[in-house]
Amino acid sequence: MGTGPEALKSKAEIIKFLKDSFALGHNAAAALDVQNMLQNPGNSKSSRFYRATFGVAHAYDHYGQLVEYLRMNGIVPPASRQKSD
Repeated sequence: MGTGPEALKSKAEIIKFLKDSFALGHNAAAALDVQNMLQNPGNSKSSRFYRATFGVAHAYDHYGQLVEYLRMNGIVPPASRQKSD
């Protein structure tokens, strides 16, 4: 698993790195099939399927942290705001 580049110097570099990371994840998920989903690649202790689902589920942990941070600072998160008819 990569740790990212040492230093990104521009917005364009950050956006490219982010887009490339999403493409890597999409390609990895697209390569899953019945034969390989339970394999543990390399020296990993987790299966390919676990790694694919963890990436998605973990994003919700960060979202929850952001919501709590906003609320502690008196901001109502957009998803919690009343909708006007």
